Amino acid sequence: MHKRLLILSGCLSLFACQSTVNTVANTEPQMQAQALASSKVFTDPFLKSRLSIDRVDQVTLPDGLLKIQVTATNLRTGFWDQASSWFMQDDPYQIAYRFSWLDAQGMTMDIGTQNWIPLSVIPGDTIRIQSISPNTLCKDFTLSIKENRSPRSSW
Repeated sequence: MHKRLLILSGCLSLFACQSTVNTVANTEPQMQAQALASSKVFTDPFLKSRLSIDRVDQVTLPDGLLKIQVTATNLRTGFWDQASSWFMQDDPYQIAYRFSWLDAQGMTMDIGTQNWIPLSVIPGDTIRIQSISPNTLCKDFTLSIKENRSPRSSW
């Protein structure tokens, strides 16, 4: 009897730890961004199973600079995903990203330091990662995303 009670209370505590995001959006969006075809190269199977790149948009601003917005969703929303995230202490999911800007010939632009920018992603949340090109010579970009792992606390 005590064993069943212990298992039941453990399951209930895991349900209470779930922290996902519910989203409501306009079904008739009025945005004017140009959706870009994108290619994705994943070398990290954990990142691939947790973060979905949904859309890549580009707008040319009046001053000729490019504005890029990448929309991504954290796929970790189910009970077992949440339990695993709790056990691995990665809720919310921590990522870091950086943009590299390319000229018309596809060569990387030397724009100084390109630091990784940390970002937390709550399970089920949709995030929008944005950047504006540093100058008008930038004609294309590459977005790099990685897990931003901090040392896990020991038990």
